[in-house]
Amino acid sequence: SQPITSGGLTYQEQPWHSECFICSNCKKQLGGKRFTAVEDQFYCVECYKECVAKKCAGCKNPITAGFGRGTSVVNYEDESWHDYCFKCTKCARGLANKRFVCHNGKIYCAECPKRL
Repeated sequence: SQPITSGGLTYQEQPWHSECFICSNCKKQLGGKRFTAVEDQFYCVECYKECVAKKCAGCKNPITAGFGRGTSVVNYEDESWHDYCFKCTKCARGLANKRFVCHNGKIYCAECPKRL
């Protein structure tokens, strides 16, 4: 709320002191760095991956659409996957945007449950 007399930056048409535009978790300054905003909180890439991002049910790594490989996410029930990790348990066929079957808590392509 104090006047900006020198330096500073603008984010979404709002002025900020450089020292006030910081990561909500680690408090590092974000000016000139990659960051993301979640519910009016700002996070550096590292803190977003560690503290905020959902973890993929397949590879267990953070799902960081826009910060790394792939931008699509598959959500089913209470779990999320990178699109490239959402695969049939038996044949490993990619299932993003395809029909699948859930059997005993595992995901299968439409063909594999017939062979169980």
